[in-house]
Amino acid sequence: MFEIDPTFGNDIVAFRHRGTVTDREFVALAGTVADFPRRGDLLVLLDWVGIEDWAFSIPGGDALIAWRRAAKTIRRIAIVHDPRLNRPAAWLGAVLREEGVIVRSWRPQHAALAATWLQTDAS
Repeated sequence: MFEIDPTFGNDIVAFRHRGTVTDREFVALAGTVADFPRRGDLLVLLDWVGIEDWAFSIPGGDALIAWRRAAKTIRRIAIVHDPRLNRPAAWLGAVLREEGVIVRSWRPQHAALAATWLQTDAS
């Protein structure tokens, strides 16, 4: 399950994940991001700290298409996660970077720095 916090900070939209993440939900999140009105200017914080289980495998074509479409709305994205979620974070980061999005991963203890980084002009 994920929840959206559109008032997280200055122009940052935070998506918090809790419990189990499914492939279907991961693709749905991409659709939600793609439908945001601020094309190419969205600052996204993915908070994956509350994820308890994710049987991640390299997503198929639908996920790739969905996240490439979502990338058109995103300027910068910070992914906050534990080391056990390195694989999905790396996959997502690679896809978004190919589309020109600035991406960084952060450990949970540095979540506040991730929000600050999102709002800076330096990459």
